[in-house]
Amino acid sequence: MRGWMAHKPTLKKPQPLTAAIIADMEAGEERGDRQCAGLRVRCLASGQKIFFYRYRARDGALREIRLGEVGPLTLAKARDAAVRKRLEREQGKDPQLEKRKEREQATRERIAQRQSAYTLEDLVNEYIKEVLDGQKRGAESARILRQDLLPVLGHRQALQITRRELQDEVIRPKIAKAPRVATQLLCRIRCAYAHAIEQGRLPDEFISPTIGIKGASQVRRKRVLTDAELAKFMKWLPHSPYSRTVREALSLVLLTGCRSGEVIAALWRDIDLDRGVWTIRETKNGEPHNVMLPHQAVELLKYRQGIDKLFVFPSPRPGQHVAQKALGLAQYTARQGEGDKPAPDPIEVPWTVHDLRRTVATGLAKLGCPRVVQDRILNHV
Repeated sequence: MRGWMAHKPTLKKPQPLTAAIIADMEAGEERGDRQCAGLRVRCLASGQKIFFYRYRARDGALREIRLGEVGPLTLAKARDAAVRKRLEREQGKDPQLEKRKEREQATRERIAQRQSAYTLEDLVNEYIKEVLDGQKRGAESARILRQDLLPVLGHRQALQITRRELQDEVIRPKIAKAPRVATQLLCRIRCAYAHAIEQGRLPDEFISPTIGIKGASQVRRKRVLTDAELAKFMKWLPHSPYSRTVREALSLVLLTGCRSGEVIAALWRDIDLDRGVWTIRETKNGEPHNVMLPHQAVELLKYRQGIDKLFVFPSPRPGQHVAQKALGLAQYTARQGEGDKPAPDPIEVPWTVHDLRRTVATGLAKLGCPRVVQDRILNHV
């Protein structure tokens, strides 16, 4: 209490203020203006002097409102400002509350102006930087957004995009070409809008244009290679037009039943060839997984030693492993014929890289392997 009293402003008896009186004021001193009721000047501890208007509100509370700093605001202008505030009070308004309303209105206008200039490209780029860049598989989602969304609607204001536009110009054309990618694209657009609203870049009451848009119907794939197809594929694979990396990555998928993304990201530090164990630390379900390597897989891995110190399947780009999409692209290319020439791939019924993993599971079942053991081998939860 004593410390507070030591800093309490010294009040002087009101008298008409002058420039000289104000100039002689000391830190902590406060004076009222006898010529203009309610006008006061205060000298702060820093030496700065400010004009303010003090008044009694309708609820009986004593309030004050800052008018400005001495210097930029002259005494004459301070008196005029105090008179205007007094007139507001006499009209039933509260000057302090009115100033707060004006400040809040100005803030709303600035936010509205910023939001109106906020393009879909801004929204997507911020979502990629703040969310996707930190996700393990965020790069693929970022690629889809930049490739399939921004060239069409990126220049438009995010607030003005309608559901009809998004559906007719982006989602439906993509569903016709690549249904699964279209569904993933829609999901990421929905997440990008939600992130922008969460960060205050769009109004809280804004309704995302993704509301009501449905993705492609999800058809669960059940494709597995038959025994005859598998035998034909295994005989063809060593002499296929695939690169060595693709051939051996696909072989390792068949030999282990692992996901292709796990295979191409394999690290030498996680592989113990003497024990025949490969420890996958980062998996789809988040659980570390020990893979028991058959002797064929061990021989394949020994054959790859010396290519790179870090990755089993290194990329031509330093410090990276080969991209997962390289497997799918190679598989797709091998299934396309050129002119009258048949496709190099001997399997007639269309298949995908992930079908190889499903083929492993089916083969284990045919061998009488218990389901619980299958799940452990495939690292299912």
